[in-house]
Parts: sequence; C-alpha cells; structure tokens
Amino acid sequence: MSKRVSWWDRLNGALVPYIGPPPLGPYNEAPLPATGPKPCPMCGTPMTDHDIERREGRPTQIHCPAVA
Repeated sequence: MSKRVSWWDRLNGALVPYIGPPPLGPYNEAPLPATGPKPCPMCGTPMTDHDIERREGRPTQIHCPAVA
C-alpha cells in the first residue's frame, strides 16, 4: 500500500514548475531608514528628554520636561 500524499503537497508539486520555489532570505530591497526618537504619548516631546522614575513596589512615573 502506498502512502497517501496530502492535497497541499500535490498542489505544491503541480505549481512549482510554473511559479518556482518560494523566495528565501532578504530581498534586494534597501533597509528601512532609521526612525527618530519615540515621542511621549502625553506631551509629544522625545522620550529621551523625560525623567522616568522606577521604584520597587510603586508605579513607574514619567516626568515630562517643562514646556518653554
């Protein structure tokens, strides 16, 4: 008795001669440009300008910089 082949294996076998194997690895595309600093969801200034207070047993607090 021969082993049954699943339907997707039969479909892949039928399509590979026409469409070729699946592409693997990185494509010939340029890498995405670097993004800027992430903005604060509350004030919109970069998060690098903020003071973040992380204390054990208490909630984390974010102190936004003074708006000029």
